[in-house]
Amino acid sequence: MSESNLPFPSPPTPATGVSQGVKFNLWDFLNSLGNDAKTRRHPSLNQALCGLAGALIAFGWIALLTGDSDSPAGAYVAAIVAFGIGLAVRLKTSKSTELHAAAVGIGITSLLTFCLVLVVDTQMNAGLGLILTAIAHIAVWVLPGYRGRSIFLAFAALALIFGCSSLIGGEVLTADRCNEFFYDGGDIPDECFEDTIFSDLPGGVADFLGKQGAVYLILGSALIFGVATLDRRGYNAVGTSLIPAGIVAVLIGSLLMAVRMANAGAGILGAIAGIAICYVGSNGQRRALTWWGAATTSIGISGFFIATIKPTSSGALASALIISGLVVGIIPLAIQKAKETKTAQSNP
Repeated sequence: MSESNLPFPSPPTPATGVSQGVKFNLWDFLNSLGNDAKTRRHPSLNQALCGLAGALIAFGWIALLTGDSDSPAGAYVAAIVAFGIGLAVRLKTSKSTELHAAAVGIGITSLLTFCLVLVVDTQMNAGLGLILTAIAHIAVWVLPGYRGRSIFLAFAALALIFGCSSLIGGEVLTADRCNEFFYDGGDIPDECFEDTIFSDLPGGVADFLGKQGAVYLILGSALIFGVATLDRRGYNAVGTSLIPAGIVAVLIGSLLMAVRMANAGAGILGAIAGIAICYVGSNGQRRALTWWGAATTSIGISGFFIATIKPTSSGALASALIISGLVVGIIPLAIQKAKETKTAQSNP
C-alpha cells in the first residue's frame, strides 16, 4: 500500500481526555464489577451466618485487646490487625463464599470501630467524623480486596447522610445542654423552653443525629432517585445497597420536620416522600421498597387529616381515617388516568 493510500488517523476525542472521562467514570467502574453490581444475590443461610460470625469474632478480638484500659491504643491496633486479616483472606484465599463472607463481617466491623474510636478519641466534630467515615468506606468499596462489597457502600451512604445533617444542622439542644445554659447564667435559647424530640436523647446521640429535617429529606430523596437511575441502567445490586440509607433518611426527615412545623405539613411531606419511594420501588420491581413507600404515603396522609381535624372522639377519628383511606385509594386512580391521558396525547 502506498503512503498516499494510508488511512488518516482518527482525530482525538476530547471525551477521552477530560469531560467524558469524568462523566462516565462511575459507569465504567460499575461495569468493571460485573455481576456484583448488577445481580442481587439470593439470600444464603451459610453466608449470612458466616458473615455474622466474622463480625462477632472481630468484636471479641477488639474487646480483648482494648481490655479495661482508658487508652484507645488497643482498639486502634485490634481494628487494624482485624481489618488486615480480613483483607488477606479476601485477597489470598480460595473462592469459598462462606470464608469470604466471614472476611467481610470482620472488615466492616473493624473499619467501623476504627472510625468511631478515631472520632471519639480526637474529639472531632461529629458531622466531619461521619463524612470521613463515609469516605473511608467508599475507598474500601473501590479498592481491591473488598471491592464491590455492597455493605461498605450502604454504611457509607448512611454515614454521609448523618454527617451532612449534623454538619449543616448546627447545635442540637438536649435537656443536658439546656441545663448548662441555666447554670451558666447566660442567654437561654428559646428552644430550651420547647418540647422537642431531642429532650431525652444523650448529647452524643443528638450531635450525630443533627436537627435539620429538610437535609434528611433532600438527601434521602436524592438517594431514592439515585436507586431509580441505577435500576434503569441495570445496576440493581448497587441500588439495593443505597435503599436502607434512603428510607432511614426520609423517615428521620419527616419526623424532624414534624417537630419543627405543624404536623399537618409534616404529613404532606411524608406522603410526597412515600409516593416517591413507592414509584421507585414499583418501577424497579422492588417489592419491599414499594410496600414501604405505600405505607409511608398512608401514614403521611392519615397524619395530615388527623392533625387537621384534631379528632376528640372515636367517631371523629374514624371519619379522619375513612377520609384518609379514600384519598389513598384515589391516588393510584389519578396516576392511571394521567398515564392514559399522556398515552392518548402521544398517539393521536
